[in-house]
Amino acid sequence: MMKNKFLILYLVLQGFCSLSKAQDNPLLLEWSIGEMAVFYSQDQEVSAQFSGEICYEANSFFKRTLEDLEVEFKIYVLSKEDWSHYTDPNLIYGMPHFIPNEKRLVVAAEDNTFWRIQLPDFSSLSSPYKELFPMTYSLNDEVSSRYFFDLLPVHELGHAWASKAGLNTQRNWLSEILCNLMLHTFIAEEKGEFLGALELLPMYWSKEDQSNYTFRSLEQFQDNYWEIGTQSPRNYAWYQYRFHDAARKLYNEGGADVLINLWLFLLNNQETLDDDALLSGLRDDVHPFFESLLKKW
Repeated sequence: MMKNKFLILYLVLQGFCSLSKAQDNPLLLEWSIGEMAVFYSQDQEVSAQFSGEICYEANSFFKRTLEDLEVEFKIYVLSKEDWSHYTDPNLIYGMPHFIPNEKRLVVAAEDNTFWRIQLPDFSSLSSPYKELFPMTYSLNDEVSSRYFFDLLPVHELGHAWASKAGLNTQRNWLSEILCNLMLHTFIAEEKGEFLGALELLPMYWSKEDQSNYTFRSLEQFQDNYWEIGTQSPRNYAWYQYRFHDAARKLYNEGGADVLINLWLFLLNNQETLDDDALLSGLRDDVHPFFESLLKKW
């Protein structure tokens, strides 16, 4: 009898602690599309609906193109005030990411400092960039990079897909290239009106002087992934722009088949390959352009 009382007391305390923890987090609103749930901060309906709709369409595209997987994920579209309550506070506001154990895809709802510093100094731009940036990223008579960042939830959806499929993505940098290739292929095949916004920033920043950054090689990205992401967000963005531009080049060389081949290659190679085997596999089984892409990194 006494044991049962202690059990009841324990369950009550557990419920109270869970309730208290939930009350520590701001209340989010919920919007659904199909079976997919989007949780969002107050007054952020427009951002939430755009993120939800583009992820819903991308998820359907990957089902048709890669395999018929039921991928579990929830989308969180957050204001700056809510960000630290629902994700790691070490991650700068504006950096989209996927939290695997919670199946949580997290993106910013509003323009922010991290997005704004991605725009170059317009006074220093030469043609064609000085014409392309205002034409591509104009928003309410201002130039904003949100037209680029609003597409990145699809990249994070790629991580959810890789996790659900149980892929051994071999290297951190290859995991990022895979997700960028998923994003680029979807936009190019299904949402061509957004292709310019997706391509311009990566094309510009991938040509930036590498000496500005502590970390520059693929090996350094592999070995310092978390440190770069949390402590050097600008350096991390530089890597991602390079991965984006690599995805663009791969798609231009081989179309959607490159994504399909890379997915099958990772699915069929669950053991971790050494560098030589990985390079030859990417070259022979995915696309020959991978070899020159990696050697010129």
